[in-house]
Amino acid sequence: MKKIIPIIIILVLVMVFYSIQRPMSEGKDVAEQEVISDDENVPLDEGLDKIRNDSFIVIYKQPVKGYMVKAVAKLAVSDVDIISADLTFTKDGQSFKLHTKCFGDSIFCKGRLDYDFENPDLFRKYHNTTIYADYHEYREKGELMPMYTPFFFRDLDFDGVEELVIVHRSMGVRYHDGYDIYRMVEDRPVLIDYPPYNDNKDYWGFGMTDYPEFDYKTKTISCPYPEGELSYSGRITYGISKKQKDTVIVNGQKHYYNHMKLIKEEKY
Repeated sequence: MKKIIPIIIILVLVMVFYSIQRPMSEGKDVAEQEVISDDENVPLDEGLDKIRNDSFIVIYKQPVKGYMVKAVAKLAVSDVDIISADLTFTKDGQSFKLHTKCFGDSIFCKGRLDYDFENPDLFRKYHNTTIYADYHEYREKGELMPMYTPFFFRDLDFDGVEELVIVHRSMGVRYHDGYDIYRMVEDRPVLIDYPPYNDNKDYWGFGMTDYPEFDYKTKTISCPYPEGELSYSGRITYGISKKQKDTVIVNGQKHYYNHMKLIKEEKY
């Protein structure tokens, strides 16, 4: 009898230990399943270095000006972690690709404004997935340029034809948005490469910011300087040239557009 008791005690302890460990193990497995990427089985709590070369895809469900648009987003580094994207526009079987240094869709990227943790968290959430999303434009009352969108179409040279604007969200001075502006010529993007549309390319890596003011009554663009200061020291105004046109040649065909020239400079 004395020999049997220790054996019984050991068996009871083993059974209790097993009953405790099993539900804990099952619970851990379920939790891991909820946060593992479908494609790569990479847990989301891994460090950024292990997923930095990954990407996620956003496909916009609605055509925009006839274009179906797909974004391939990747983690990028500026002064903080941000999410950049390659945008592919497809229409009538033809495609072209443009790049945004900071993805403008606020669902997938919070921009450069000190979002050290939110952008990496969003990337961990979406990496190696494909998301079908609604395209949206939000504009504050009285504002020309929309917010929280990676691209949009606007007539920015006063000829009645809309240009394609690629947004570099919050990448300008004081976290303002930056833009690259393209004329769509036979469904091909042609960058407008002179001021005021391309004032900051060498410094910022894109053409212009949201500081310039567009006046559709006078058909002028007013650019305060220096951008980002609490008070400006001057302002340059551009208007439509009566003597010069911008000429773009595509497939041997010449296309003519309004040329914006400097018409006035004020110093305060």
